[in-house]
Order: sequence, then structure tokens, then C-alpha cells
Amino acid sequence: MSAALTLLLVGSLLQGALCGKFKVSMPQTIEVLRGSCVTIPCSFEIKDQYKSNLDNTCRVMWMIDQRTVFDSSNPQTSSINGELRGDLRSKDCTTTLNNMQPDNSNNYFFRLECDNGLKWKFADKISISFTDDPPRPTLTPSALKVKEGTSVRLTCSAPAPCLSHPPTLTWTPDLGESVETLQENQDKTKVKTSVVTFTASKNHHGKTISCRASYNKQDGSTESAVSTSLTADISYSPKDTSVSVRPSGPVPEGSIVTLTCSSTANPAVKSYTWYRADGGQEALMGTGAVLNIKASKDDSPFFCKTENNIGAGRSNLSQIDVQYPIHPKDTTVSVRPSGPVPEGSIVTLTCSSTANPAVKSYTWYRADGGQETLMGTGAVLNIKASKDDSCFFCKADNNIGAGRSGIIHIDVQDSPKDTSVSVRPSGPVPEGSNVTLTCSSTANPAVKSYTWYRADGGQEAFMGTGAVLNIKASKDDSPFFCKTENIIGAGRSNLSQIDVQFAPQILSSSDCIKAADQLNCSCRTVGNPSPTLLWYLDGSPVNHSDKFVISNEPLNDTGLWSIITVNGPQERDLSTLLCRSSNSLGSATQRFCVNSLEAQTSSQGRVTSTFFIVTVGVLTAALICALLFAIRAQRTVCRNSTKSQCTGDTSSAVMSQGLTGETGNKAIITTEEDIYVNTNMMRKSNMPNTHLGHQQVACKSSEEKNEEGSDVVYSSVIWRSKSKMKKGERSGGRNPSAGSYLEEERCMEGGVSRNHVRNALEMESLYDKIVTGKDAKKTDPLQAYLDWLGKIYAEWDQTDPLKNADTPNSVLKGPLQAA
Repeated sequence: MSAALTLLLVGSLLQGALCGKFKVSMPQTIEVLRGSCVTIPCSFEIKDQYKSNLDNTCRVMWMIDQRTVFDSSNPQTSSINGELRGDLRSKDCTTTLNNMQPDNSNNYFFRLECDNGLKWKFADKISISFTDDPPRPTLTPSALKVKEGTSVRLTCSAPAPCLSHPPTLTWTPDLGESVETLQENQDKTKVKTSVVTFTASKNHHGKTISCRASYNKQDGSTESAVSTSLTADISYSPKDTSVSVRPSGPVPEGSIVTLTCSSTANPAVKSYTWYRADGGQEALMGTGAVLNIKASKDDSPFFCKTENNIGAGRSNLSQIDVQYPIHPKDTTVSVRPSGPVPEGSIVTLTCSSTANPAVKSYTWYRADGGQETLMGTGAVLNIKASKDDSCFFCKADNNIGAGRSGIIHIDVQDSPKDTSVSVRPSGPVPEGSNVTLTCSSTANPAVKSYTWYRADGGQEAFMGTGAVLNIKASKDDSPFFCKTENIIGAGRSNLSQIDVQFAPQILSSSDCIKAADQLNCSCRTVGNPSPTLLWYLDGSPVNHSDKFVISNEPLNDTGLWSIITVNGPQERDLSTLLCRSSNSLGSATQRFCVNSLEAQTSSQGRVTSTFFIVTVGVLTAALICALLFAIRAQRTVCRNSTKSQCTGDTSSAVMSQGLTGETGNKAIITTEEDIYVNTNMMRKSNMPNTHLGHQQVACKSSEEKNEEGSDVVYSSVIWRSKSKMKKGERSGGRNPSAGSYLEEERCMEGGVSRNHVRNALEMESLYDKIVTGKDAKKTDPLQAYLDWLGKIYAEWDQTDPLKNADTPNSVLKGPLQAA
């Protein structure tokens, strides 16, 4: 029995081992640089019976608690954007999460889902934390102390939390070619390494060698960079061993000469030894860095030797120039011509000296600060005078020694040079402020006159005189310059311009143009600093959109040109449209009084409309005349209170036409059309000034004359559906409703006059009938005909593909006027 139980237990263990289990391998914690990405190294194991389920339908899901923050099947819509880098069929779930921010700090769980039924959330989690600064790179070795000639290998390592954006490693100073690799830690995280190899030399000693790791961020912020450095300690034998002699040059025999031995070494030189090279022998002279000896013409060359713990160094052979018995004395220079000379003229220099033996050579030098520049040789030297090299001396040599003259200066005269202008205050200045201009120049003799000019196109306009000139800054001023003069010639500065700042101004060329179904308004402004320009409608800023297209272009150096295009301007009130220009000094505003816009129509629409309306007009002209005579006797005259508006002078006319019937039929014409009414016809027919139901009247309109000289008044009527009427327009009464208006507006801005006149007669429906007095059932014959005509027009309007054409208005006007 015991053996059977043992066998069963072993079988169960083997079955569990063969079947496998669900397990994920990933770091427990990972630190992420804020604004950067992170790559989570991830691999997993599943039970053997599910291995065949790993196919292309599988996806990775990273979750915080029960909330999915990344789905590899739809990474763009995940709350954290990322990318699956591993192959799930190979059990690699490595994932990169992008643009991680501190609010993403949390514990993340891994879930595997496949469309074939495999779904598993693994119990292990990874904790992601954030830092503002990445960890410093690691240098191996951390210290560098070697002997010269040793081969050195330095390794710089920096974490690479995101495989798509690894750090950039840079060595300072440049030590040669480096080899970079991406290595993997035990927890599967990555490390970027850079290895540089070089041979140590004395040139590396004391140098700071650093490795800099730079991390780019995905959120647009500045990259983060950290570095680690070490100081090289290179041991080397004495180098650059040399001897200096004081006094330098030839010395009289028997004079004391000081010899100094110097060298560079690490560690420092511990001993200095002096030797004289006598034939093939080296004779000891003494020890110490400094040695004093007596000069002798019989002395042979000598050298010094330096030593430290690493090795020894040796100087080159040196020889003291011992002279005897007399060197040149009283060396002087004479100049011809004497006194001031113009620049560029020929000057003769003569060097003289007393010496025994006689001077063997004369050498000329230019004294250029602390430097001595060779000019030529010989007792006499001809040169061209120049203000840039006017100091010089000569040296006389014989077999014993040398003599040197004092420094001679030639007074070289020239016209003004380096003429320049300085402006105070410097930088931008407000318009109208006082500015001080100063003109300076180098000249010999000194400048005797300063003159200021303004460069106005191709002309030079006189501004004033004097080295200093005070002017008032103006934005309209052109560039200027100054001219300097002395007895030799004249100099001129470069053009200067004052940066004058002023408040914005809107140019008079700003205007509006109507084209097709668009309104184009342009606003041109200048100012300094360069202004910003905004559009406003009804007091609110207008932003770029499909209905309002705004484009801006530079205008000169400090100006701006903005264009706003309004699509479908007839659909909105643009009377409050304005542009506002502003900078730090002020602002300017211009309103564009856009009150009335007429729709543009195509030639095809006009042909169709003309054909229809001419046909209707011709057929109805005679009928209208007959109806006018028939109803004239039935019309009552206007009451005395309204007669002044409706009769008499042809400058006013009344059109009372009900457009909403008793049955409440809604208007089918929703676009705006114009109907022109002959006031003579209305006056002769004694049309009453009576309003019932939803009638609206416009009693004033513009006046014109027809060809026969009779008075004709045209009134513009807006046909509006009930759905577009305001509440106040539905009330009845004898007075016109709030929807009827005759508006005349005159806008004056910036000296530009814009007149806008809008006449509108708003009607609710096409089928209202005129009722007078108490008899609400009685129908006006003329009105009934007009209603019938309105129905025909409405039906035509619904079938006509080109609406809003202005042809029906112009055609209908003729028949009605003739009637």
C-alpha cells in the first residue's frame, strides 16, 4: 500500500513538472526618467496544454489593478501609448511604454489574451517609479594612476531603461575611437556601454576625463544629461629639459652668467646635474637647478641632466657667446624728411653707431608691443610711412657685441579712419524721445569738422554739425551717417538706424470686398514692437475655422497684414466685425461696418429665372391692370393719421400684403427675394394702410425715376419662414412688428466713410389673405391673384436648382411697374 502511494505521488509530481505552470519573469521594480519611455523586459511560461494557443491573435495587456492602461492590439487608443517589442509565440512579452509621467507611477500586472480562449492575468507585478534626473554613468576603473606608455582601457556604463531611446555616451576629452554595446543585466534590463582604449602619456597627466550620458525625452522637454569623471595621474620621466642663460646673447669675457635648468616630470625632478661637453668627455660642472659661472672665451658647450623615480632627462648643448674687447655704442637713428609726413610717403631711415672693430651688420626691427618684428638690414632703409607701424629701432653688431638704438616714432598723418556713430540711449526708443548721436574717428591731425546727413533714397539730406547731435526720434526717419574731415581728407561712417518704437496704427488701405458667397476683409497695421492682430465679432475674438478663414502675412519689417474670409456672410450679422492691433505701447481698432450683403448668382440662374418670370409677367400684366380698375372703387382711402405716410409724395410707399393665411400654411420660400412695388399703382388703387394677422409694412424706401419720369419706389422685401421668425414678430396689430425695419447707418472711422442702407419687409408666409374691417371672410381680388402668383413662384422656386438668384427680382419689377 505504501509503495502504491509513493508511486502515485511521484507520478503526480512528474505530471505537474511536465505540464508546466503560468509564470512571468520581469524585474520587481524599475525606475523611469520623467517624460521618457521605459522598456519592461518580460517573458512568461504557460501550461503545456495552452502552448498551441500562442498565435497571432494573442495580445499583451498591462493593467493597474483591474484597469487596462495598454493593449498591444490597439496601442493608439490606450491611455498609455506603447509598443509590444517581444514575440508572444516565443513567450517574449517585452513592452515599451512611451512618454511616462509621474502620475503613471504604480504597480503594473501583465495579462495575456488570445482569441482562441487563452486568457490569463499573471500574479507577479512590476513597480514603476519616476525620477527627474537619470543615474550617473559608471566609470571603470574609477581612478586612473599608471605610468607613461601603459595601455589604458576605460569603460563607461549607463542604464538604458528604454530600448527605443538609449542614452548617448560622450567622452571628454576625445581619447580616440570608442566601441559601444548594449548589454543585459541579470534582471533582463539593459545597459549602454562605451569602451575607449588609449596609451597613457604625459599629455594626459592632470587631465579630467569624463563620460557624459544624455537622455532624450518624448514630452518635448530639455534632455537630461549626467556625467562622471576622473583625474588622470600619469607618472613619467623628466621631459622638455632645457637651459636658459642670463644675460642672454653675447656677454663680455669674465662677466657672471646664470644658468637655469628646467624640466617637467611626475613625480617632480629630485636632482639636477651640470656637465661640460669637452670633446668626447663629459666634465662635471656642478649640481642644482641654478648654476652661476664666469664667462670665458675658452669655455666649451654645456648641458644639464634631470632625474626622478621614473627616469632621467637631458637638455641640448648650450654655448655662451663671450665677446671682447668693445661692442658698438651710441647707436642712433635719423629720419628724412623730419617732422610729420603723409601716410604712404617714402621715408629714409639711417642707423649709425660707434664700435671697435667696426660695425659689421645693421638690422632694423619694428616695435610691435612686446614683439620685435624684422624690417630689413643695412645702415640705410627706405620704408613707406604708415600709421599702423610707426615705431622702430636699429641694432648694430660687430665681432665683439651689439648696440641698439632707442625706439623712434614717425609722425604719420592721414585722413580720418574708423569713423563710427554711437547712439544714446542704445536699443529701442519711444517715438518722439530725445536721442544723442556721437560721431568718433581716429585721425592725425585731429578731426576739424563733423557733419551729419540723412540718407533719403538716393539723396543725402543735411542734418547738422558737431561731434554730438541731439535729435528727436521718429519712425519716419531714414538712416543717417556722419562725415569727418581734417586737413588730409575725410572719413564717413556706415549707415545707422534708430529703432523707434510706436503704438500700432491701422492703415487706411484696410477694407472689405464681397466676392461670390464670400466676404474678404483685410486689415493692415504697422507698429514697433511688431503688433499682434485679432479679429472680433460681437465683442468676442474670432478664431480660424471653416466659416472664418484667417491668414496673416508680414508687412514690411514691423507690420502685419491679416485677411479674414467669411464663408456665407449673408447668414450672419457682420455689422460688429472689427480688427484690433496691439503691442506693448498701445492698440488701435477699426470697425468694418458690414450691414447688407446681396447674394451673387450665376449666369445660368439668371437665364432660368428670367425665362420663367418674363413668361409670368407678360401673361399677368394685362390682368393686373384690369384688376386695379375693378378694385379701385372698393378701396377706402387711408385715414388722416396715416395719410402723410401712405399718400402724396412718392418718396414713401405702403405695401400691405398678408403672407400667412387663416389655415396657418407655412411659407415654402426660405431664401431672401426682392419684390419691387410701384407706389403710383398702390396710390391709385387706394391700398389701405391696415395691418391684421401677421402683416408687416415698410413705409419708406429709396426713390427712383422711370424712363417716362414718373415716380417709382422700390421696396426690398425679405421672405422668411415661420421657423425663423422671432417671438415678437408673431403679434398682430396696426403697427409694424419688430421684424420690419428700415435702417440707414453711416460709419466714420479713420477718415473713411462707409454708408450702409438696408430696407427689409419681413413676411411670415406666402398665403395670408388681406382682411379689412370686421369682414374677415371677404377676400381682396387683387390679393387673391397675388396669392395665386406667389404659389406658382414658390413651386418654381422649389424645383429650381439655382436659388437666391437676383434675376426674378429684376424681371418682376418690370411688369409690376408697367401695371
